[in-house]
Amino acid sequence: MTTTTDELMRSASESLARMDYLTCERLCLEALAASRQAQAWPEYARILLPLQESRRQRRMIAADGAVRLGTTELMSKPAGWLDEHPACCIVLTRPHDESTARLLLETARDRGQYVEVMWADNPSDAPTWSLRSFAGPAVRCQLPEPPCPLQEKWTRDAQWFLLANEKLGDAAIESVTAPAGRVERVALLEACLDVITDHEKLHQRLWDAAKAMTGE
Repeated sequence: MTTTTDELMRSASESLARMDYLTCERLCLEALAASRQAQAWPEYARILLPLQESRRQRRMIAADGAVRLGTTELMSKPAGWLDEHPACCIVLTRPHDESTARLLLETARDRGQYVEVMWADNPSDAPTWSLRSFAGPAVRCQLPEPPCPLQEKWTRDAQWFLLANEKLGDAAIESVTAPAGRVERVALLEACLDVITDHEKLHQRLWDAAKAMTGE
């Protein structure tokens, strides 16, 4: 591997030790792209471990903050939501759309905030919520609506959000049919990480795919 990637990962490890998880994540992603371009699969696989850990910590911090399941009645500007809730989990619903979800997540990242965002392509009063990706490949799944007492208000209950997160990530994994030992499988699984960036099993399947590229 190049010195640049080595330096990135040293800095990433230092950031992880300082509990600066967002910086660690950013540096790991830079190193991951470099190792993929060089087809240095053993290094690629190793980078996934601190990347997964930084994202796990990001999710935990966000889930310990405020939770919003449904934004049909939330008409204020998304940036204002982040002013009031710097660490939070949000499931957007209609009339908000995937562009709002992307903007909200980009704003949170630019601010260095621990925020998790999902998008349900339905109003909040729908009996079934259709969760859809707003980045990466097109992936969707359906879940029964959240408990009514948790809808359309800020709460501290992240259980439904985390379940939805897991289900959409599982659907992303199932969408990848390329066989092990092929670059295509690595590329598709990595793209799926944009769907649910902190999905544990997605990182593990990508690690498996990278190891398979080395014949292990």
